[in-house]
This record gives sequence, C-alpha cells and structure tokens, in this order.
Amino acid sequence: MARFNTKRLLWAAALVFGLLLYASPYLALLQMRQAASVRDGAALAAWVDFPSLRASVKLGVQQRLVNSRSPGSAEPPSPARAMGAAVASALLGPMVDALITPASLARLLQGVPPTSAALPRPQGSEAAVPPPRVETAMGYEHPQRFVFSIRQAGEDEEPVELVLHRQGLFGWQIAELRLP
Repeated sequence: MARFNTKRLLWAAALVFGLLLYASPYLALLQMRQAASVRDGAALAAWVDFPSLRASVKLGVQQRLVNSRSPGSAEPPSPARAMGAAVASALLGPMVDALITPASLARLLQGVPPTSAALPRPQGSEAAVPPPRVETAMGYEHPQRFVFSIRQAGEDEEPVELVLHRQGLFGWQIAELRLP
C-alpha cells in the first residue's frame, strides 16, 4: 500500500515539475509586463540580457541595410551598398546602445511602435497618453527559446517579437528583438 502512494506522489511531483517548466516563460512574461506597466525600470532590467539584446538589434539592422534593395530586384547587394551598410553599422552601435533601455523596452511591451518606443519621453507625458490596445501572441519556438509578439490592434504591420532565452530550468530573459 505504501508503494502505491509513493508512485502516486512521484507522478504528481513529475506532473507539477513539468507544468512549472512549461509555464515558466508565461509567468516571467507576466512579471515583465507588470514591471513595464508600473514603469519599474530596475525590475524590468533584471529580466533582460542587454548585451545579447543589443547585439541582436545591431545584427538585424545591419542585415536589413545590406539586403535592402528596390522592390522586385533579384540582384545581390552592390559593393557600394555593402560599404554604406558597413559605415552605417559603425554608427549604429553607439546609437543602439543608447536606445535599448529599460524604459524603451517597457514601452515596447505596452505596444508602442519601435520607432516611438526608442524616443525618450518628457517627464509626466506618459501618464497623459493612454496605452494603445495591443494584439499579442506567444509560444515556444524551441525548448530554450520563447517568442512574444506584440503589435497595435488593427494595424497591418508585422509584430515586434521579443525573444526570451531560458536561463537555467525556470529562468528567462529577453535576449533578442526582432523588428518588423
């Protein structure tokens, strides 16, 4: 009889462990969004891997600069365009470092478009503007990667994707930002 209860207890413990493992990014994202809604930059910063996040933004913008071409063109980027992208990427680094802050991430999590989220707001102006209605989607992309997509409701634009990477068993941090 005691053996039967031990097996049941082990199954229940395994089930709870699996549920916590699966739910951990959802719970982390809930805490991130709560920190963003009360504008708690320190709490939000604890959920962000800033070096990885800034590197991903720099890489994404560099790839866009190199691959941007006129619509319908199938030719590879010209050497001049590649050189222009290299010069722009040299200027891009310090700019991305200055723009990726807890405050800008908080605005992104609230659905503010990336171009507006990166701009610093004057003191007291955020309280006057109600947060936009947003559409969100989230899910696992890989056992170690969880994607949270957000965009303003009713917009046709591609969503901004915040990618969380697993830290240990239950921890998660924002480590990538995919811009539309």
